[in-house]
Amino acid sequence: MKKIVMLLVTVVFISTIEAKEKKEPVIMTVAGKDIPLSEFIYIAKKDSSIDFNDKNAVNNFVELFKDYKLKVADAESFNFHTHPKFLEDLENYKRQLQESYLEDKSGQDVALRKIYDRSKIIPGFKHILFRFPVGEIYSGVSGILPKDTVAPYNSAMEAYNRIMSGESFESVGESLTKDVEDRVVSYTTVQNVFPLEMTKTMEEKVFTMEPGEISLPVRSPGGFHVIKLEKRIPNPGKVRVAHILTMFPANNPTEAEKAETLRQSDSIYQRVMAGDDFAELAKKYSKDSVSGINGGVIPLFGIGQMIESFEKAAFALEKEGDISKPIETRYGYHVLKLLEPAHEIPYEEMAGRYYESMRKSDRNFELYHEFVEKMKVRHGYIFYPEAYDELKRLADEYFPLDTAFFNKGMEMEKTLIVFDSASYKQNLFVNYVNRRPSTKTLSIDYMEEIFNLFIHDVLTEMEREILERDFPEYNKQVKEYYDGFLLFEMSNRRIWRFPQEEQDKLETEWVKELNQKYPVVINQKVLKNIKKYIN
Repeated sequence: MKKIVMLLVTVVFISTIEAKEKKEPVIMTVAGKDIPLSEFIYIAKKDSSIDFNDKNAVNNFVELFKDYKLKVADAESFNFHTHPKFLEDLENYKRQLQESYLEDKSGQDVALRKIYDRSKIIPGFKHILFRFPVGEIYSGVSGILPKDTVAPYNSAMEAYNRIMSGESFESVGESLTKDVEDRVVSYTTVQNVFPLEMTKTMEEKVFTMEPGEISLPVRSPGGFHVIKLEKRIPNPGKVRVAHILTMFPANNPTEAEKAETLRQSDSIYQRVMAGDDFAELAKKYSKDSVSGINGGVIPLFGIGQMIESFEKAAFALEKEGDISKPIETRYGYHVLKLLEPAHEIPYEEMAGRYYESMRKSDRNFELYHEFVEKMKVRHGYIFYPEAYDELKRLADEYFPLDTAFFNKGMEMEKTLIVFDSASYKQNLFVNYVNRRPSTKTLSIDYMEEIFNLFIHDVLTEMEREILERDFPEYNKQVKEYYDGFLLFEMSNRRIWRFPQEEQDKLETEWVKELNQKYPVVINQKVLKNIKKYIN
């Protein structure tokens, strides 16, 4: 990503802010290199045992810090810091560290809590989908143009009007899909749905409807949906049970076989109710080999994750230790024991899962939204809608990955956006479109997603440019990683690869050698007044 963005952005990005750094005191000079006082204090503060009011403690730490810097200087004399592997690792560390500084945790929390709050309701719905035709393939993407959506939309509106005129949703759905082989239209029932399981447009609609409500056509990447909400029920959370499975002897058991299986299961149930240990019975008799060895324990589960009869029985149990009578599923009969009553999973446990799911999908823009909006203000963002509309009209005719889109777009030179008085023209964005993939299939959606990504990437690179100025802590963390790596490599060579009983002696000899090999000058004036620099 960096190569793509910098190729496009650095051509026009000229920072208008010059950092006028105030020269800070030097605590010592080691092997000809000045060590700033701020670095010394940063490392010292990480050692909670250092009392800056104790002169001896400070002097002792000065000696340790000096030896630490001498070892780093020694590693640099062997050019460890120029090894390609080290440079690659350092660059990766810097990128990861930059990401932590360029995140808006509060903004992400807003997006994640919205998902969490939405998860407290479980909708169920039916929908009729009018699919888009298969478009021309561009780099593995089936490109759909707006003109390709007209017929599916008209069909969806026709179905909607039929329903609004009095026909039942079910009859319209069944009539449209009866004896249809090409599956242009499908009619589906979704019993339960949870956030992040559908496209964003579908989710936004389904979770805001009321039972019995019929939606106007809703567009998704696959086509237009007419939706009927069947239910909105509170999410009871998740439950944990243990079970003992008595399995049917065959896939299609006879009534006699079912009766015999029930008898065996009921026998186990009676033993449990008489006081026999449930876990031991599960280990001995359960035919679920995975849970059986663990006393029948099943991981936490929620609505829609188990066979309906099993799920209903589990959620019907109220108190820890409650036992169910044998419950039939297609596998056989189950006796359940409630281990954890149904409960809501705390936000803190779900936030990480939501974050990973959103980060890896097109929902990642919701995570970055607050950061992008703040940075737009910070960098004087100006948007030129007329220039963007010209690009949209081009996307109406050609899919953004079409060669014609690229060739015609590269001739467009109107200013599209401005950041910090630097202009980004239409053709710069077109060049970016040609280099950046998207999963969207409709041309206008594809271009919109890439445009949002373009803004995010430009802002991110601009922030990287001024990161060192705005976050002094960042520089110190990078320097600590740099020094730590070199110290490790040199210590391994001089000390750690030898037997442990020899290491103290080798350490002493190495430090003595370093003090003779490299000049060290300690700024006693700064050291004497160090307390005034401590925040």
